[in-house]
Amino acid sequence: MRRRVLLLGGLVLVGALAWGLPRALGSDVATVAVTGDEAAPAPWPADVVDLVAEIPVQAEGRVKPLWTWARYTLLRINHRTTVKDAWDRSQGPIGWLLDALLRPAAARRAPCFLVPDDEVLQAIGLDRLDTKKKRDRYTYADLLPAREALAALGAEYAHREAADRTRVETYVMELAHDVALYEGLMKLLGFASSRGGLVPAEGELADVFGGRTSVGAVEVLAQAEAVVAVARRAPVGALDLSSPTSRALEALTRAVGGSRTLALLPPADAGDETWRTPFDLASDVFLGGAYPSADQLAILQALEAAAAAPESTSVLRDAVQTWHDRSIAVARARGEYDKVPLEVALGRFAPFAWALRLYLVAFALLAISWLRPSPWLVRGAWGAVLAALLVHAGGITVRCILRERPPVSTLYETVLFVTWVMVAACAFVERLDRRRVALALAPVIGALGLFVADRYEVLKGEDTMPQLMAVLDTNFWLTVHVLCIGIGYAGSLLASAVAHVHVVRRVFGRRGDLDRALARMVYGTLCFALFFTLVGTILGGVWANESWGRFWGWDPKENGALMIVLAQLGILHARMGGLLKSFGISLATILAGVVTAFSWWGVNLLGIGLHSYGHTTGVARALDTFYAVELAVLVVGGVAWVRQRPAPTRAA
Repeated sequence: MRRRVLLLGGLVLVGALAWGLPRALGSDVATVAVTGDEAAPAPWPADVVDLVAEIPVQAEGRVKPLWTWARYTLLRINHRTTVKDAWDRSQGPIGWLLDALLRPAAARRAPCFLVPDDEVLQAIGLDRLDTKKKRDRYTYADLLPAREALAALGAEYAHREAADRTRVETYVMELAHDVALYEGLMKLLGFASSRGGLVPAEGELADVFGGRTSVGAVEVLAQAEAVVAVARRAPVGALDLSSPTSRALEALTRAVGGSRTLALLPPADAGDETWRTPFDLASDVFLGGAYPSADQLAILQALEAAAAAPESTSVLRDAVQTWHDRSIAVARARGEYDKVPLEVALGRFAPFAWALRLYLVAFALLAISWLRPSPWLVRGAWGAVLAALLVHAGGITVRCILRERPPVSTLYETVLFVTWVMVAACAFVERLDRRRVALALAPVIGALGLFVADRYEVLKGEDTMPQLMAVLDTNFWLTVHVLCIGIGYAGSLLASAVAHVHVVRRVFGRRGDLDRALARMVYGTLCFALFFTLVGTILGGVWANESWGRFWGWDPKENGALMIVLAQLGILHARMGGLLKSFGISLATILAGVVTAFSWWGVNLLGIGLHSYGHTTGVARALDTFYAVELAVLVVGGVAWVRQRPAPTRAA
């Protein structure tokens, strides 16, 4: 009997998904009339926004606050964390998400899709709007006429290797993904639209629902056990896909089929780690025989109530409060909620944005002090740098608490950590040297590093605290290895930064005590970098031996680390042998900085090896720009070095 129920549910679900569901779901968004003359509704209440922000969901392998998911989803498609709504009002990630969920007609007119080049529009058969620039943001309604062409091209380009796609093809593929994601959001509460009764309940189901002829999807899930019992009473061999039960299941599938964008229902089984979408819940019932829990039904009913009356503040607040409380209660009981409030607080405070502002303030104070010397301006700059370091370190520390990992488990985190180490080293050197060179470098390095981190976050558009693969979620040696390598990167790049100052001075013919001090800084920082890079590389081999069973495998990342060590050793040996003096050492150190950047970032973009994190067009372009700038510095500096070298003396 159970087999018959599973067969019935399976046939209906698969059939609806394969044929009827895509058409129904495609049309329910496409046929909404686009009108812009209705009055703007009131902004979402602040307390409702706060409640929604804290609700836990599961995505990318971990439980996170809905605020984090909404922020990175918006960042991916909009390249900003704020967006204009249909009435030209600025709102954050949660307001944007609530519009998509509860005001889909208005969400269609929100300009949230960044089209980076109008060639993308041409590729999908659209003309650039007269009011738009070459790079601009478009609404879903703007892109809708080319929806089919966009989907077809996006699917075609997704099957190509990243290196084989053109820039425009990559943009088309990403836009197709983003549009599909947004459609999923607008249809996420599609099951709630059946509250008035879209699921037929006549015939054998009439008694289950008290004689009513049609019911909502959530009501069917609430009575799932009784519906299954009706199906079980059908005679063997009398499976009829036109029966009321079959048609009810098909209507239910249509209602919940669009609800697969976000896993917002905690599992009923404490041993189950996978959260459910509404569609997953229906599949569990009619394919797996697992019935919804009271908490899951309460969450669905709350979402249904919110979707039915989004403009009623009291109804909306009560519905969201129920959704919030039930989700948190289950997640807390499962041990998955304890860090969610801390993650929301971290995201809202934005410590790295504050640290960036403080670094810029420090640099501005120093710049003013160069024009109008004042000890108070220098002290203010010191205070701003130290405050920035404190806020910067606080953000890194909170991230470590949330992840229970060292602060260098992703490329994004390495930028934050390496930048902090460089600025802290500048502050330490300044306390020893007091020539204000290191103090001037500190805010420049800090601001540049955090700007790079921010741009990388925008380019990737992904959660910066992802679930790590098992091999990276391991032992003590990995932690020590990545920390040492990170400090080595910081030392190498700091030596390169000081070397830039020295080279610029020598190019313009400046010499004196400051140049000798700069040469000493370059040498000392280079020795510091060599120690940590060498130790980190060796410890990486120890970890690789434990994790992969071999100490060294000539992986591109391993080769890159070896290149850094060899470059630094070569510079120090050339200094000891008298082959390079201060100016030559600074030029060689800049070249070592290029090698460091390649090892740190370049090898991750090659598409090969155990440390390949995939080709990212924006990152690759930025890295190529860095190489070009450094090459120009080396060429100009090399010409000056050759000209300033003393002529060789000939023996009499």
